Amino acid sequence: MNQKAGNRTSPGVLVLLLVLLVFLIWTIFRHSARFHPVPVGGTDLASLPGDLARSVLRLFSAYFISLVFAYVYGLLTALTRWGEKILLPLLDILQSIPVLGFFPAVIFLLIHLFRNPLEGVELASVILIATSMAWNMAFAVFESIRTAPVEYKELLDGMQAPGWLRLVYFLVPVTIPKMVYNSILSWAQGWYFLIACEMISMGSVHYRLRGLGSFLVVSTSSGKILDALAGIVLLVVTVVLMDFFLFRPVVVWSQRFSIDQSASLAGETRSVFREWLMESDVLALPRRLLSSSLTAGRAGLYALLRRFPKTFPAGPDGHGRGIFRWVSPVLGMASLFLLSILGYSGVESMKRALASGVPWDGLSELPLDMVYSMLRLLAGYLLSLCWTVPVAWYVFVHPRLMRTVMPVAQVMASVPATALFPFIIVLVVRTTHSMNLASILLLLSGMQWYLLFNLLAGAGTFPNELREAALTMGVRGRLFLRKIFLPFLFPSIVTGSITAFGGGWNALIVSEYVVYDQKNYSVRGIGAFLDKVTYGSGNEILIVVSLLMLTVVVVTLNRFFWTPLYERVTSRYGLDG
Repeated sequence: MNQKAGNRTSPGVLVLLLVLLVFLIWTIFRHSARFHPVPVGGTDLASLPGDLARSVLRLFSAYFISLVFAYVYGLLTALTRWGEKILLPLLDILQSIPVLGFFPAVIFLLIHLFRNPLEGVELASVILIATSMAWNMAFAVFESIRTAPVEYKELLDGMQAPGWLRLVYFLVPVTIPKMVYNSILSWAQGWYFLIACEMISMGSVHYRLRGLGSFLVVSTSSGKILDALAGIVLLVVTVVLMDFFLFRPVVVWSQRFSIDQSASLAGETRSVFREWLMESDVLALPRRLLSSSLTAGRAGLYALLRRFPKTFPAGPDGHGRGIFRWVSPVLGMASLFLLSILGYSGVESMKRALASGVPWDGLSELPLDMVYSMLRLLAGYLLSLCWTVPVAWYVFVHPRLMRTVMPVAQVMASVPATALFPFIIVLVVRTTHSMNLASILLLLSGMQWYLLFNLLAGAGTFPNELREAALTMGVRGRLFLRKIFLPFLFPSIVTGSITAFGGGWNALIVSEYVVYDQKNYSVRGIGAFLDKVTYGSGNEILIVVSLLMLTVVVVTLNRFFWTPLYERVTSRYGLDG
């Protein structure tokens, strides 16, 4: 992502986005506080398979929504002039908001859209799960397009290729490898935050949907370790089966879209199930029928796209034109109109709330809470870095280990932090009497996998030509690690660090405030503060101000630390640099 200085987002745009977002959140909070629906659903051990099926269906629905959002938002961000200035910082803001921050929005929307609360709660749960998946996938689309080789873009420009051809043969294919890896990570995060998304609460508003997430939280909070273990075992088995029958075949399929076909780990991933599907004589007829149907459908789609040659063109400068020429002003005006209405309503609601009194005692705790949380995040990040970089190097040296490491990492990343409460509380808190250590360990579960997946993906794209050239010149061992491998991996380390901190901010809500065996275990921090005010008092001022502070800190770090670091690393250590 080699950005020009002129494309840097101005502080004024960030401030405007933050102000509008605060008004939006405030308005939704004020409206959602009017409703007090009844709880939904229950859970028991006999219904565990049915609960799992419900959760898997919600995850698939959320992933479909996230996939559509990721491509639409990612393409707009990468191809429009205003994408990097407005959409990219907005994506940073949205990624920094914990799942709890979206509770008031979904409570407000589900009441207005559905007369039947059950249907609304189901949709709300799916949308909340999507908020844990979508941002990572949208960044994958943006980064894939912006870091694509310049010669491919120049070739299409020289051919004056129409927009549909750019979309079908370049823009979508170039995103597939990174999208597949990030989709696996997004699914893991979907499992991770399933608990929060099936137990929707804000003040006096409480919902509980039947599902694996709600089953685990009820089991752990009541101290039923055997029930929690049964849920964890079922979750692990499900993740392993999905990896074997779904993710691994898709990873193998995605390798055909890799720009560097000589990447060292590209040919190491195998799928026994996919090989059986492609080679089994029993499935020969279904394969032919499916192939014929796909060919006919593809031909029909291309014929339709050729009728609109100017639908998706891009100019010589690489920025989108055509449809974006119309989408940009229309979308901008519609968004400005909507945000203006919500902003005005938010100002009026804020005046009424302030008139009823400001909780100064709670607000005065926020700065120190933020400091404590940032220190825990830093500790969790350093611990994550200490083991993920050596693992990435070891997998690079022994490529066949990728077949084992990726599925194991996917399974471990999918286990929700709440499911770890019994073991963390028993092994750490009751032996060391340190909830701070327990909080950091729980925080690790929401950070380390972002780093590992990004580092493995980066190691997997190491060109064989570069490796062979280094060996020819006698560069090997520690010298190869220090002079070639780590510099090549720096962009992936920075990308993984950005997403790891994003996951860490979200994980604060489940790592600083723990309920186990009907007892509360907490440490001082912004995550615990948000938990208490969201699930307990429901005070709108405290929730909005804490979310605003969290967002300001994250955006400030991204703008003044992570973005300059990313630009410097990619320009200095990127293959095109």
